[in-house]
Amino acid sequence: MTLMRRPVRTTVPMRDMFDRLLSDRWFFGDGDGGFGTTSPAIDVRETDDAYVVEADLPGVKPEDVEVTVEGRMLTLRGKFGADREERREGYLVQERSSGSFVRTINLPANFDANKVTSECSEGELRITLPKAAETRARRIEVKPSTMIEGHADEPSPKH
Repeated sequence: MTLMRRPVRTTVPMRDMFDRLLSDRWFFGDGDGGFGTTSPAIDVRETDDAYVVEADLPGVKPEDVEVTVEGRMLTLRGKFGADREERREGYLVQERSSGSFVRTINLPANFDANKVTSECSEGELRITLPKAAETRARRIEVKPSTMIEGHADEPSPKH
């Protein structure tokens, strides 16, 4: 005899699951109200003096991108396919979309917001965020000491 059990119901309501999904770092195109994800691929690297963020934005014009900084957060906003007409008639296949994106990156340390620069070339956006002076790595010189076994004034023994 086989024992049958009722399916276990989830304890998380569907609405909470969607809220969590939408609040994560996913970005949805709003061109046709669909749920296809659109998120620019990014690289974030750290140098001695700055953070460098590179984002792939193929087909996005520089004037359609907005970069803002607040505290340790960098936000990229933009539109893609803005010049494309939304026509539905006559298409057999329509895969190219238009819409908008938002991406927020929280950097690990403060940067100098007054010196942030950005440039866009051939579909790649590069943002340079110079580190704040207090967060930059500094080399500390190590000086030789005449201190041997806790006696600073005694000369070093000669070998």
